[in-house]
Amino acid sequence: MIKIQAIAMTKETEGITAEELSEEFMLQGGKFAGTCYAKEGYATIRTQPDEKAAKRARQTAQQGHHSVFQHSMLNMEIICPKIIAMLLNSIGVSNTSEKSARYTQMHPETEQEQILYEKWHDVFFAEIMRLYQTRLEPEEVHKLAYENARYMISVFCETSMVYSLPFRNIFYVIDWMERMQQNLETLDGGFNKRLLREISLLKEEFLRVVGKQRFHDNKNEYFRFLPVQATGEYDNDNRDYFGDVYTATFCASFAQVAQQQRHRTTRVKINFSGKDPKEFGFFVPPILKGTAYEKEWLADMESVAEVYPQGMLVSVTEQGLFEDFVLKCKERMCGRAQLEIMRLTRQMIERFAENRQNLSKANQKRLDNITEGNRSCARCGYSDFQCQEGCVWGKKDALDRLI
Repeated sequence: MIKIQAIAMTKETEGITAEELSEEFMLQGGKFAGTCYAKEGYATIRTQPDEKAAKRARQTAQQGHHSVFQHSMLNMEIICPKIIAMLLNSIGVSNTSEKSARYTQMHPETEQEQILYEKWHDVFFAEIMRLYQTRLEPEEVHKLAYENARYMISVFCETSMVYSLPFRNIFYVIDWMERMQQNLETLDGGFNKRLLREISLLKEEFLRVVGKQRFHDNKNEYFRFLPVQATGEYDNDNRDYFGDVYTATFCASFAQVAQQQRHRTTRVKINFSGKDPKEFGFFVPPILKGTAYEKEWLADMESVAEVYPQGMLVSVTEQGLFEDFVLKCKERMCGRAQLEIMRLTRQMIERFAENRQNLSKANQKRLDNITEGNRSCARCGYSDFQCQEGCVWGKKDALDRLI
């Protein structure tokens, strides 16, 4: 027999104090912990006095058994710099619905960024219309133009998102913020100094929402996404390997990494000193490569380098299981995906094809499904994927577009 009964749910709230919120989540955790000992299931726990559940919650927290507090999720609206959103999105247990830099206009902090944002929007609009006016409507061209122009604006540009974390992980994240804060205080560089300020504000806001610290991370974890800023040490000596498990290293823009890290089944980290914004150079959109605009683009990038534009390159490591990488392909190998991440995903597919012998028989079949003659193909060509969106490119042109 199988029987399922709903016992709790997420609902909107307004005006609740930090103390009330935390007490409610602690009480829920205490009740959920009771299921480990209840003889007759959750129904008996509902009849128990709340104080019994509250006492159980305190004891469970003190003993370091925090998983029962992971059932309850806190849903928050967070307004923050893009890099903070990326840091929070690097936590595998979180959920995010974020303002799109592709479908909305962003609002840069400085006048110079705003000027370049609008300037390059106009350049991209003209170039896209010149190449693809028979395929794309002007409204879509405007969106693509702004998507590419945002490479010029700071990774500290403000964004907003609805963000959800389990109650337990909120306090773990606060611990990681404190660890990063302490390390950033020892680091030089404009990026690190600005990140220190934002992390300090983030920690204050989290504590304002949930009140006092209820328990601590007992495994001494940290924000793996930014190892230099979190620990003071580089973690960039990984070697490329493509097999059933894989490690891929490459340079990519902050904008691409923001897309890449949203795949929760893979692990992404970036190594960047935080001192020299030109440490790894700048990304040049393919539509500008080899044109008269390329040199002008790089000059404009350098002019805003000190605000750390989203088009600056960083050293990236991606690790995971091949079968999870295939799930990434089913999102990114698409004519509607950001071009930079699509091209990098395509390169990784080709590396897997070159190292086919490292894959199990089951994974070789998965590889065959995302390739044609050992060459990558768009997801609309996968036998087990049904596109619900549609695009103007189709299977033939999705991978060769310049925008």
